[in-house]
Amino acid sequence: MGLIQWLKRLFCPKKSGTRLPGTIKFFDRKKRFGFIISDKQEYFFHAAATHPKDFRALQDGVKVTFILVQGKKGPQADRVEIVR
Repeated sequence: MGLIQWLKRLFCPKKSGTRLPGTIKFFDRKKRFGFIISDKQEYFFHAAATHPKDFRALQDGVKVTFILVQGKKGPQADRVEIVR
């Protein structure tokens, strides 16, 4: 990370993010990860990113909202919540 990026992070902290709507395309309970489709894009998520932490209600086709964050391999879903 260069000096300019470091200064931007220091003086311009990221906002909390906007919640995006999506639908769970696939969720593997044993491996505790899945994919969410939102606006024709597919995003990875892990069960640890769910809020509340009860991932047992997650299944294919469930409507959710989430915040997009930058992961190690690209954008991924965080703070996933089921729409009730």
